[in-house]
Amino acid sequence: MSESDLIPLKNLDQSRANPMIWENEEQPQGIFINAGDDDALALLGIPAMQLPPLARLPVDFEPGPQLLDRLEQLRQAIRDAATGRHIDQRIDMAELDQQSRQALHEMLGEGEVSGEVSLDGVTYAITESVLTGIWRISGSDATEWLEVAPVPAVVTRAANSLRPAPVALPPALPGLMNGLPVLAEINEHAANWQEGSGPNRVLNFSLLPMSPQDQALLTDVLGRADLVLNSGGYGNCRVMATRVRHVWAVQYVNGMGHTILDTIEIGHVPDAAVAAREDFEDSAERLDEILEAYRL
Repeated sequence: MSESDLIPLKNLDQSRANPMIWENEEQPQGIFINAGDDDALALLGIPAMQLPPLARLPVDFEPGPQLLDRLEQLRQAIRDAATGRHIDQRIDMAELDQQSRQALHEMLGEGEVSGEVSLDGVTYAITESVLTGIWRISGSDATEWLEVAPVPAVVTRAANSLRPAPVALPPALPGLMNGLPVLAEINEHAANWQEGSGPNRVLNFSLLPMSPQDQALLTDVLGRADLVLNSGGYGNCRVMATRVRHVWAVQYVNGMGHTILDTIEIGHVPDAAVAAREDFEDSAERLDEILEAYRL
């Protein structure tokens, strides 16, 4: 092939600094979080995996009887969960001294899922440990406990306290495309959904044309409840309860802070924030290893 057969470089698009990089392209938007929002950028920095924490307590640390009792309760609870027995066990921490609380924090660390929920006038901060299925919950009423569960009971209680479907549909307005049909589908599935009725129904807005008026309609009608969970295990993901029972906004964000998958899930707490049976089995083994490292 001679040089005359090649495409002349001068015919390449010289309007861009680098012809292989497209600039000013349209970024994907989310229904409940728009691309570039600070709220979405807050999801960055959540690691996909964390190793068990290293022992950082003083070498002469001696756990007191209360801490030893809590650790034994925790060990038994996670073993029971690994075999399918007695899931949703709560271990009170309110009466532990500060050194014992710090010891638990060092042993269990912080995992991939965190969040906040309000229920009956109390706001609860939720943090999963590095051992999936072991949660630390702190309430604004000074309550604090560890819980072994697929998802903390306060989350399911708050979700079940939301108003049931169906919700009233507004009249058609100019600019609407798919907003009203989507709300009608949400009404149907949310009103008929029952625990154990199968996997969640997923509506993918990334593949469905939605006008700005459609987006405004969904956020106005469904709203957002005081229940948000962030998960780093499936990429950067935010799970938000709407004000309608069984209806969740679930959004996945890439490393640039852009919404890459924008969905509504209808059903139970979305799997992105829920511990599975296999997680309990792994956590039971890892807890034994951590306690062995502390010679407990």
